[in-house]
Amino acid sequence: MILLQSPSRYLLQILYNRVQNLEKGVELDCQWVEFDDIRYHIQGSVKNPNVLLLSVSLPIPPPETVLFGGLPLGALEAIKAAYGVVAQILDPPRDGFNLTLKLNLSKLPPDEGSASFLFKVIMSLL
Repeated sequence: MILLQSPSRYLLQILYNRVQNLEKGVELDCQWVEFDDIRYHIQGSVKNPNVLLLSVSLPIPPPETVLFGGLPLGALEAIKAAYGVVAQILDPPRDGFNLTLKLNLSKLPPDEGSASFLFKVIMSLL
């Protein structure tokens, strides 16, 4: 499972803002680095505001970590189980990243509390 020390508050805020303002259709292209050299890249287009591409690059793990496809063993299965229909794992990920997800915001539960919970699940896995 991909577990980071703490969730990215910046990414969480971007996701919340995007869901709250879907009708505005704003172009989005952000890249940033957070603690422990975790790199993020998130993109969204005006043409399809319900879809976001999220790429994550993780720091080099300790030598004893078992990897599969550049990710800790079992990470892909954990992501698929947690995200369900909201996220699709793109294979191969974007160049320079360990993982790229296609997030379909139209598949989020209509209840805002459910969406909030799902975002926190996403953050706990990333």
